[in-house]
Amino acid sequence: MKYFLKCWKQYADFKGRARRKEYWMFLLFNYIISFALGMVYYIGVMLQVLSKISSGEFDDITSGIHAYMYMGTGWVMVIFCIMMAYSLAVLLPTLAVIVRRLHDIGRKGTWLLLLLVPIVFLAIIFFNMSSLWIVLTVGIISCIYSFGITVLYIILGCIDGQKGENQYGPNPKEVEEAGMIKE
Repeated sequence: MKYFLKCWKQYADFKGRARRKEYWMFLLFNYIISFALGMVYYIGVMLQVLSKISSGEFDDITSGIHAYMYMGTGWVMVIFCIMMAYSLAVLLPTLAVIVRRLHDIGRKGTWLLLLLVPIVFLAIIFFNMSSLWIVLTVGIISCIYSFGITVLYIILGCIDGQKGENQYGPNPKEVEEAGMIKE
């Protein structure tokens, strides 16, 4: 939990280094919070859809889910707003910890730009919605690329940081261990 909070304290700090533990703990807690909010939201949507089906407003669950999937009402909409606010709030700290993690293994923070490529794919799809072949082709390429980038960032997150000081600062693992020895 301390690494999760550390990333929030350094929410816009793109300088320095982040050790593996900081990177993975931040991503883990992020995932747990996002998963919990998402589950509450989708359970709420399903409860609302089932309620509408039982009252006769919808004929079947499929049409109900399509009607409510990104809406919902009442407390479900509040959960949706909380999910969106959390996603926006966590964006900058996530980017910062990724850049610091890249620094720890001696890579430039500009590697982060690889994550923006799918936005180009989405723009191509958006502006070519009338062509099914373009949408399918670009969609498949986007999925393969996104999978590759995910694997790359998992691998980069597993590599041990450079020993000693590098151009981005001292090794945070060594600094932390030295601080523990002194105490």
